[in-house]
Amino acid sequence: MDQLDVAVAKSPLLDILLSHLPNEFSSLGCLSTESSRGEVETLLSFALGGVCPASMSPETRKDWVDRQPEAIRAIQRIRGLVSKTSKRTLEDEDADATHSLKRPRTEQVDNDEDDPPLFTLPSISTTSPVRKKVDITAHSRSIRFVNPSSRALEASIPLANITRAFLLPTRGKARDHWTVVLLCSDVPPDKGKVGAAAQQQARQNQQVIFGLDALSTTQFATTSYSSMTTATETIAKGSETRSSLRKLLSFLSVPLLEPSVGVFKSACAPAKAGDCAAGIDAYLSAKPGTLWFFDSGILWGESKPCEFWATEDLTTCNGVKLLSATGRTCSIILRRRRTRITTQSGDNCDEEDFSETEFAMVDGKEQDPISTWVREREDSFGRPPGSAPDKTSVQRRENANDKNPTAGTSVNGPAWDDSDSDDEDFCTDSSDGVASGSESSGDSNDEQPDVSDASDDNEGSGYDDDEQGEADEELDAARHPLLRPGAVPKMSKAAVNAVIDMLNEEFECAGDSEEDELQDD
Repeated sequence: MDQLDVAVAKSPLLDILLSHLPNEFSSLGCLSTESSRGEVETLLSFALGGVCPASMSPETRKDWVDRQPEAIRAIQRIRGLVSKTSKRTLEDEDADATHSLKRPRTEQVDNDEDDPPLFTLPSISTTSPVRKKVDITAHSRSIRFVNPSSRALEASIPLANITRAFLLPTRGKARDHWTVVLLCSDVPPDKGKVGAAAQQQARQNQQVIFGLDALSTTQFATTSYSSMTTATETIAKGSETRSSLRKLLSFLSVPLLEPSVGVFKSACAPAKAGDCAAGIDAYLSAKPGTLWFFDSGILWGESKPCEFWATEDLTTCNGVKLLSATGRTCSIILRRRRTRITTQSGDNCDEEDFSETEFAMVDGKEQDPISTWVREREDSFGRPPGSAPDKTSVQRRENANDKNPTAGTSVNGPAWDDSDSDDEDFCTDSSDGVASGSESSGDSNDEQPDVSDASDDNEGSGYDDDEQGEADEELDAARHPLLRPGAVPKMSKAAVNAVIDMLNEEFECAGDSEEDELQDD
């Protein structure tokens, strides 16, 4: 290869430009030598949003990144004046102002020697902070989203701002798919607020949401950077992409959370759902989404805005509450503490300041797995991670379990339990039943055979009432469905009164008919 071929190989932008220039421009003096061609190539790269050559000094590369955006905007303004000499209208200014409120500008980070690139995923469909296909690059101090064609920086978020990272299997897709969610704050910014303070909060609480097919539909190449070299890895069509996503997320300073059926398993998920069964379908207002259950908290994810409820942020009393009117569907209410986390024992539920979020239209079958998840982690609600639960809450739960050993299937009990406190008046006393049984047996002694011998045999066998009571206490609700809450519905006072009235009417009608027959005789 001669020097001309080397020069051509190093100037792709100039080659494209020369292929479209008129013939009389092909003999320009600035294109006669290799050094001059390189200078023209650098100038074109700077004007078109290209990357600074690696041979330049760190100061030059820094100036390149600082001055390139303004140069590109200046060229665009000149082109706009040539093609359109009219002034901007008031409607355009209003539209720009509205657009700036809807899409806050992300915090930018200088591309200097202190923030070199580490790993790049190309052409990823992104939902937030920008809604387009971008190249996602993890730098040492930031994560950046670059336009694949123009190489313009669309958004940049400092890695220090990211507090949560999730890798989720996307539900509801025909093909396996992954969704990555990165949060800068557990609570999304309030949409109802406007002004400089709200924009500042929105910039600090950015959310990153992007997805990728579990099996690549097209061939693409990832890029890894080091101090001296750049290496590419080709992902063939049909290859798995999870390892590439995990490599990108490995440069974050926070642990990566992935759902697992070992922590939570939906009662409505199909057998082949895999880790997708660690989430349930729900509605926040009228917006559908997924609630993911982790060992450290609950995520409302996959769709913007996402929100995370850590176990230490839930209230100590009724942090996760279930409500149901029919049993077919239920609502999940999550209570987030507004006050600081305390370790004092004997916290009063009424003294906790909290905000509630309700998720509706949840399948009623999900009450059992949700209640199990809550029961296993309620000791950590409202307390710092790793701290021991206070003795008051543990004693309170043990007392509740002793009073009702079969409780806990649902946080608020069966949805169809509409009994009230007056139902105790209609409970049959066991002593009355024994007495009535004795009287009835005494009245029929003439007709009944003597069973004294049988009773003596029972006494000799050692089987007494105490042992029978102990046997009854050993019954397990898991093996006896009729002992489970809601298996035998309770009757309210109104229902009992209705039955009594029906029986009274029947007896009165029967008595009247007998008197009529006697009179006829």
